Amino acid sequence: MAGPSFLWSRQPPSEYLERTLNDLRFGLRVLRKSPVFTAVSVLTLAMGIGAVTTLYSVVQATLLDPLPFQDGENLVVLWTENPSEGQDRYFVSPQDFGDWREMNETFHGMAAYWPTPVAITELDGGPTRASAVYTTEDFFEVLGGASLMGRTFTPEEGSGSAQVVVLSQGLWEQRFGGDPQIVGRTLVIDGEALEVVGVARREHTFPEGTDLWINMNWPMTIQSRYARWMSAVGRLGTGVPIERASEDMNRIALRLAEIHPADVGWAVGMVSLRKDLVGDTGRALWILLGATSLILLIACANVANLLLSRAESRGLEVAIRSAFGASRGRIGKQLVLESLLLAGLGALVGVAGAALALQILPSVAPDVLPYTARATLNPSVLLVSVGVTVLTGVLFGLAPMLRILRGRVFSPLKEGTRGTRGAHRVRLQGAFVVGQLGLATILTVGAALLSRSFLDLRSADMGFNPGGVLTFEMDLSPTAAETDADVAQTYDAVLSGIRALPGVETIGATSELPLTQTLDYSQPFVIDDRLSVDAEETRAFFRHVTPEFFSALRTPIIEGRGLGSFDRLDVPGVVVVNQTLADRYWPDESPLGKTVSGTGYRWGPLGAVLVSEAEVVGVVKDIRYEGVKQDAQPALYFNYQQAPIRRMVFTVRTEGDPNALVSGVRGAVASVSPDLPISNLQAMGNVVDSALARDRFSTLLLSIFGIVALSLAAVGVYGVLAYSVEQRVREVGIRMALGASKGSVRGLVLKDGAILVGLGLLLGLSGALALGGVISSQLFGVSPRDPAVLGGVMVCLAVVGLLASGIPAGRATRVDPIESMRAD
Repeated sequence: MAGPSFLWSRQPPSEYLERTLNDLRFGLRVLRKSPVFTAVSVLTLAMGIGAVTTLYSVVQATLLDPLPFQDGENLVVLWTENPSEGQDRYFVSPQDFGDWREMNETFHGMAAYWPTPVAITELDGGPTRASAVYTTEDFFEVLGGASLMGRTFTPEEGSGSAQVVVLSQGLWEQRFGGDPQIVGRTLVIDGEALEVVGVARREHTFPEGTDLWINMNWPMTIQSRYARWMSAVGRLGTGVPIERASEDMNRIALRLAEIHPADVGWAVGMVSLRKDLVGDTGRALWILLGATSLILLIACANVANLLLSRAESRGLEVAIRSAFGASRGRIGKQLVLESLLLAGLGALVGVAGAALALQILPSVAPDVLPYTARATLNPSVLLVSVGVTVLTGVLFGLAPMLRILRGRVFSPLKEGTRGTRGAHRVRLQGAFVVGQLGLATILTVGAALLSRSFLDLRSADMGFNPGGVLTFEMDLSPTAAETDADVAQTYDAVLSGIRALPGVETIGATSELPLTQTLDYSQPFVIDDRLSVDAEETRAFFRHVTPEFFSALRTPIIEGRGLGSFDRLDVPGVVVVNQTLADRYWPDESPLGKTVSGTGYRWGPLGAVLVSEAEVVGVVKDIRYEGVKQDAQPALYFNYQQAPIRRMVFTVRTEGDPNALVSGVRGAVASVSPDLPISNLQAMGNVVDSALARDRFSTLLLSIFGIVALSLAAVGVYGVLAYSVEQRVREVGIRMALGASKGSVRGLVLKDGAILVGLGLLLGLSGALALGGVISSQLFGVSPRDPAVLGGVMVCLAVVGLLASGIPAGRATRVDPIESMRAD
């Protein structure tokens, strides 16, 4: 059998096991005799192994574990897209969805859904706002979800049926105390009495955050094909790849475009449900897992350097063992076991730290990492940790072991010293330091780029000033406001009540709060005085606002005027457009005085635009709605008097801390009606922070990794130079005896340090440039090869490296020439 003799043996298993246990006990005694060395090595390895274990647990829970739905990998999310209109992902109209279900040849099933807030008025303590999802009757069947109690929707609960409700397990437990008699109970939801037929399991909550589901009882012909507002999810047929399904759906889209003008230019997009849930967080997680792997490699290099230095003092021990008959294989096995013991101890501490981190992580980043709460130290994660531990032990233990076994084993006995001195070991240690610095440079460059990107995000012009603004949401049920006029009158009363509160500067309201994407519909409209640009369909997002909305957010009017309290339903329609819409459809002229038509829409009971044509009276600065990184889309702003809508988000600009107004706002709303539910009371600054949460989280983690890597690399530079000075004591003593100045001696050591630092930085810079494309998707406003960032990192690392060289250099100048020559 080939291979090192210490990895296999012809001796009886019991004898081999006994020898192995003896070697382990001896290894523990050796480590116990060097407590400082052992502690530093274990903690260094614990940082690397703990970081890898934590991130791998999250990656497995988020990207690798099966979805909680039956055959979840067969689920896909579908949407419509129109590249010529800048619509890369949009909703589907009920009529188109009905055709999709009937005409497709690749799906086992397809369901539509529409999320919307509702008010539940049967609970103690007044009305409660809940997140509802209206679905087709086959929604749970398509998802593969099941009920915890009761049932889900049946095939008979589609068009024309009575509406019923399925509660989420979370809502059932939190608001109904887990009442076992909840099935069959009647709840009043938005003024309608609905029977509870079941409770869905927690793991089958989709979309995330849903409190209850209500079956759609209207036909798919409810509106025109232009009215795109539903989302869709489908289950692929057995063995059908998503690429074939995509071809099938776009065949249908082309066929519909031949028949219906509303479908011209529209295609169908789709992605697996997992990718839809994870989004670009998946790429960020892989990058962070790669960063932790670099940390582990740096830790291995550091421990390898410590072992190389320690090997000097173990030369005599190895020589004595060899003299008493120990073979090189037996000695090698002992050294491997000691390395594995170090790695095992490091793993124990690291895994304990990982367990603690996984407990904290969901509360630190609840909205950043999907399924983080499922991340645990399960058997597969622990198996990976064991593999990482063994690999780590081999990595950092191999070089010192080979260095000892390849040397002249008996030379320490002949020379009467504890080991051999020479430049080979210093060069090997220097190679490890260069590698550490290179890896640390890559991590530090990544951290610096993300930090610069995050600062650019924070300072990006979002079109509004979030400081000093309190926001909250309100939904008017049909019982609270029966008609469109009642909706406007109720909101008038709420606005007046809050406006009168002390500390309120101004108050506005909108159907869509920037950066939240809760209710945003892009609709076609007509520019009356000319043809559509390049024959494309003119579209814009319709937004319902109060006259003071722009002033509450400090969004400037660029041209013309804003909306006024006099722009009511009994006067001609008016509209304010954003800068993007003005530039796209009136690039060379002012849009003021132009007329847009075809704007009359009704979104079921939710609300409507009641004016079919409107004069453009102003141009407002672009506001970013889709996200800080996303460009603004064309938008039309209507006065809520001419476009009443039941769901509004209020923006209250205050003179001081917006949170100080929370109780006053609640009282003002209750004084209008105690049955009005409000929710999401928070400062606008918190909304911005939530929009930046993922970027902040990635930046924070990678910055911590960069600091750890830089610290370990600095320790490595210090260690190898300190060892080098120790080995050159006699040389330094002779130089100083012959008249060398302290400055020249200091420069000698600093030169060695500068060479190591320079080689490490050069290696790291090459790696950072080569890997720039990996991180580019995570950046905003900065290139992955930004010279200012790269230059700053190089200078910072050079300074740290030279500072780490300074202590050994200073120690060299304190060498006593007489004592150093006597030592030999």
